[in-house]
Amino acid sequence: MTRSQSQPLRVLLWHWGRRGGGPRYTLELARELAERDDLEVFLSLSRQSEMYAEFGSIPVAGRFDIDTYTSLPQFALRTLQLPLLRRRFATYLRRERINVVFCTMDHLWGSFLVGAIRSAGALYLLTVHDAMRHPGEDHGMRQWLLRRDVAASDGALVLTESVRELLIAHHGYPRDHTFLSTLGNFSYGHRDAPRELPRDRPVRLLFFGRIIAYKGLDLLLSALSRLQAEFPGLSLEIWGAGDLGPYRARLSGLSAVRLENRWIREEEIAGVFERTDLAILPYREASQSAVVATAFAAGMPCIATPIPGLREQVADGVTGLIAAGMDPDDLAEAIARPLRDGALYRRLSAGCLHVANTSLNWTAIGASVVDALFALGRMGPRHGQGGR
Repeated sequence: MTRSQSQPLRVLLWHWGRRGGGPRYTLELARELAERDDLEVFLSLSRQSEMYAEFGSIPVAGRFDIDTYTSLPQFALRTLQLPLLRRRFATYLRRERINVVFCTMDHLWGSFLVGAIRSAGALYLLTVHDAMRHPGEDHGMRQWLLRRDVAASDGALVLTESVRELLIAHHGYPRDHTFLSTLGNFSYGHRDAPRELPRDRPVRLLFFGRIIAYKGLDLLLSALSRLQAEFPGLSLEIWGAGDLGPYRARLSGLSAVRLENRWIREEEIAGVFERTDLAILPYREASQSAVVATAFAAGMPCIATPIPGLREQVADGVTGLIAAGMDPDDLAEAIARPLRDGALYRRLSAGCLHVANTSLNWTAIGASVVDALFALGRMGPRHGQGGR
């Protein structure tokens, strides 16, 4: 769809997810992009999103919101209605003369709807959070849907260089149609001063997020048994949904572990990060982690395993520490260093706040997204695409 260079770019932010980091990421970007004079911003959201009400205060040019689902029977019924939804979506895009549809996170229905984008003459920019599904999520259908969505896109916004390289290697994606941004400061409260190690209670470690094999909770539990010998009273808080079955034997042999094995509501998150002291990311695989950005905003240092996505987010010795290897002893030593050295802990906390307020600031991230939108507008569609 052509436009005059003097006219604002008409952009639809599209996210039909209901929970997790996707709605928050979309909300923060919508707030920033809606303030731009060079954009006309439209939204397409799920009315079942846990953050749906918060979008109401954002001044946008138009909305195309839908009902998705809250149960498996609803999902099945509304999946059968996708052809009708696709026609409605295409009609809306044409009527509003949308130049770029910007999908902030892939959705199970997304690859079946992108044909509407092409028929309306719009470009499709897809945020690729993961170039490959994580272990445990990589069953055939979900991987196939991701491949369809990536193949249908005209441009890919990536949040780490490691995802860009995987996108190129595994999808044959052209490098010049990839655009680098970052995952911003998911601030659930604002902290001005760096943290100090607590003096009135033992230190609390935090494992936050879904419990799934690639997250490496077993590595952390093994490291904890070593750490508690040196740091009596050291505790671990585990906040997140998932199957704890594989970890029950290890957990039964540990003391001072708090389990909140459930979905964590948005309004709880600030309190979780406020009451704990050190975020641990013992992952065996990751593209990037919203836990890092949330911890930085709370001034909380991160201890992470040495995998590419996390090494890009956590600056070793600046905002946290990177373990020397993937062994529980390596992880235990990385955790122990700031516990032994209060000055190091404070410096890392100060580094987190600095990064949260600068490179992870949503104004800077919004500018990187705008650069991607206009660059894609100049390039136009990719050719020889499948999937739409």
